[in-house]
Amino acid sequence: MSDLATLYERNAAFAAGFDQGDLPIKPGLSTLILTCVDARVDPAHYAGLDLGDALTLRNVGARVTDAVGLEVAMLWALMSMASGTTPEIELVIIQHTQCGMARFALPEVAEKVTARFGTSAVVETYGIPDLNETLAGDVERLRSNPTVPRELKVSGHIYDIATGRLSEVVSTQTLG
Repeated sequence: MSDLATLYERNAAFAAGFDQGDLPIKPGLSTLILTCVDARVDPAHYAGLDLGDALTLRNVGARVTDAVGLEVAMLWALMSMASGTTPEIELVIIQHTQCGMARFALPEVAEKVTARFGTSAVVETYGIPDLNETLAGDVERLRSNPTVPRELKVSGHIYDIATGRLSEVVSTQTLG
């Protein structure tokens, strides 16, 4: 059974009072958030974002992958071309407690995932053995990615599912 009808009903209610069709493409905040797809983790809620406030990327585990590096570089290029200046963007990586990707770091699960996908790369890319170490490692993945601009500012944070609080793990730093 599909929930599509529910989504359209909710959209109709949203659209009935919609008056923000003229928002600029440039976000109000100089922030690009990378966070997890987990339904309990929505930056519009836990960071109080409104439409047009921030750019948001979501993937499994809020992990820095080659695709994320490419998307960050593309957004940087678009903003640079649109403004004619170096963008002032901070990539805010927000991982969270109780993430399913922590299971990928368990040896018995890692073995099954590796067998299923025929490579350990999935576990190495998405597994989260320790949130603090993973966030620091993801910043280093960005730093070692040649397509990501050196001027990009990056920080790493943990959203606590139980308390709703954000905490900083990796302070803001420029990649260059």
